[in-house]
Amino acid sequence: MKDNLGVPLVKAQDELRVYNSSAVRLVWLRDQFAYKSVGLSDDHIDCAVRAYLLFLLGCTLFSDKTGITVPVAYLNFLIDISDISSYGWGAGALAQLYRQLGIASRAKAKQICGYLTLLEVLIVFHII
Repeated sequence: MKDNLGVPLVKAQDELRVYNSSAVRLVWLRDQFAYKSVGLSDDHIDCAVRAYLLFLLGCTLFSDKTGITVPVAYLNFLIDISDISSYGWGAGALAQLYRQLGIASRAKAKQICGYLTLLEVLIVFHII
């Protein structure tokens, strides 16, 4: 994470230990870049862009029931910023939504999560 987000390794490891997993809290991610000033180098700007996109992925397309973490595995797709637009994010979001619908359809499930705006759009286009 040092090379991709510009966060010191010790700080990143401490954050990963919070939930004993490979996910970081969205609040932590936001706080790392909330107070950056103007006049940063291109490397710092790239790190901030990656952090924002990781935050966005964790909040919208690939949200989970915790609603507070995002897996750092998604960071692998954000390394080369120029390639991000070539990925099939819609297919990934749809697959995640179908997965969450499958989990929510179980008898003991009490809630649903995922990119529910996409579900609403799918319903509207199916009805029309």
